[in-house]
Amino acid sequence: MKKIVFYIYGCFVLFSCSGNSDHVILEEEQVQEEGNTIPLIPNEGIPNPFNLFTVIDDDVERKNFNKVAKWYEEEANKQIFKLFDGDEYIGERKHARTEAGQGLKWKEGAEWHILEATMKPSGKLDETYTIAQLFAGCCGPQLRVEVRTNGRINVGSRANGNSRISTDEDWATGNKSFKIKIRSNGKEMEVYFNDELKFTGISEESTKGNTAALYHFRWGVYSNNKMIKNLSNTVTNITRE
Repeated sequence: MKKIVFYIYGCFVLFSCSGNSDHVILEEEQVQEEGNTIPLIPNEGIPNPFNLFTVIDDDVERKNFNKVAKWYEEEANKQIFKLFDGDEYIGERKHARTEAGQGLKWKEGAEWHILEATMKPSGKLDETYTIAQLFAGCCGPQLRVEVRTNGRINVGSRANGNSRISTDEDWATGNKSFKIKIRSNGKEMEVYFNDELKFTGISEESTKGNTAALYHFRWGVYSNNKMIKNLSNTVTNITRE
């Protein structure tokens, strides 16, 4: 993004002259840099539709993706979700996020839905952060795929506790990728790590008998606090259905 400032001294044809040497400052609105654009039609292999949840706007439609292009890049079969040192969204509570979500929604039933993708986090934080979620629009996350401070990958769930799903090694070095698959019919939930089933559970809203809850997937990067370093999650081989 760039800001152009014009300094105009003396008289100008569009302004009446006052006879003094005071200058007038005109500021253009910030404009998008040429070439830094995200297409209105998604690149091949990118789920459609979805909105972006970012640190400057909590619900961005594709027609406005260029406004948040600093935090999101898209190519054929690739999405890069980014956060930067100092990023913070101040809403009902403070956090920092760049996530895809919405688009595909469903209620508890017999039909199963899947989010599957290869992910490569760029690093670790001093606290756990989230790279994928099964979310109930009324009531918050039903499960979270998390990157721990030691680079292990865990699943956290309100109704099912927290457990490690990865092998016992650092998966957040910036040069290692892994496959995540989440399956759910709104009631039952499954998470696979590199094609191995590692987690099963029941959504919290189902245990409460809330059959009206609308579920959807989210993926990207989410931190519970203001960012203290740059961080990204490169996501490829994406399937959402």
